[in-house]
Amino acid sequence: MKQRYPVILLTLVMLLISVFAGAATVQLPEWFNLSASLAAPPELGKPVAVNIKLQMLIGNLENASIRLLLPENWKSEPATLTTGLVSEGQTAELSFNVTPGCCLNQGSIVVEALLPVPQAAIIERITKEFPGSAEGMIASVKAWPAETKRYTDIAFALFADESFYPLTGGMWLAYDDSLAPEAGFRGPVYFEDTLISAHQAQTDVEMYDKLQNVLKADANFAAQLAESGIDIKKKRQDLLNGLYVLGVKAWQAKNFSEATGFIEQLEKLLEDEKSEGSENLKISAANLKGVVFWSQGQKRLAEDSLKKAFYANRKHPLQRYVLRNIGLLMLANRDRQTALQMFELALPLKQGFTLLEKEAQLLRKN
Repeated sequence: MKQRYPVILLTLVMLLISVFAGAATVQLPEWFNLSASLAAPPELGKPVAVNIKLQMLIGNLENASIRLLLPENWKSEPATLTTGLVSEGQTAELSFNVTPGCCLNQGSIVVEALLPVPQAAIIERITKEFPGSAEGMIASVKAWPAETKRYTDIAFALFADESFYPLTGGMWLAYDDSLAPEAGFRGPVYFEDTLISAHQAQTDVEMYDKLQNVLKADANFAAQLAESGIDIKKKRQDLLNGLYVLGVKAWQAKNFSEATGFIEQLEKLLEDEKSEGSENLKISAANLKGVVFWSQGQKRLAEDSLKKAFYANRKHPLQRYVLRNIGLLMLANRDRQTALQMFELALPLKQGFTLLEKEAQLLRKN
């Protein structure tokens, strides 16, 4: 009898594993392609074009109706557009003017397309490309309504302090204003992952440790996980993110030694990490460590850690934050000239960083 590990069951439950068996199913062919993009970064009160492309891959399309679903207080001109005839292989290009009426922490412009379905053309393509297995797909297409609504969206954030963001890992949205060096300046910025709770972070860290113990005890367990569709690399990423979140939470609770411990554990794991997003996390961790030292009045150690974050990759977009933090630390040390130099190095890294522009102007005046 094989040895049973109670922790294996617990691990599998916590990781929400779903095992799917059986042969791969044949997918219905896509009969159109809908995409949208912004012509320029949106700014409050200023119209910006939303460009839409609707390509017909199968069949012809006539008089599809397109409209935008916008955040509250945003306006679209016109309200709707109609494509006219779009023949197979052709692409209709349409444009709306959108005027942002409010800032957003997280939002999107949703494109809704009401499309007549070219059922006959789709069935003809299915019959040609999937001989012998087309019956079920044809029945599905015949059951479709004559018209269908399809969607695509453009996700972004729009902040008064830093203008437009695409929604990416490059967004650092939290400020510690308790460390603001003087009036007119905000405090240092740091990354805070608000989507992961402290409980979830702690669970991710503990479960990864248990998973590693099982992997060491059973040489075949890694293969079993792979067969079940579990990505161990993803679980390691959850561990790294969890340690960062725990570091932030401990620092916010003023448990400084605990915060430093989590960050140093994370930094050690990140030394040889090459996964996607690891560079963001390396810079975030070193930056956070600097802010933790700063909170304790250890400004020399704070400067060393912030410089480490900067030298991790001097050209990385996140350096706009690190350079600003170094500048604020110099300002707290009454070195206004170096503070301004740091701000001016950071400014070209992000257009529309209005907060930094205002703070740099204050330094230039004095």
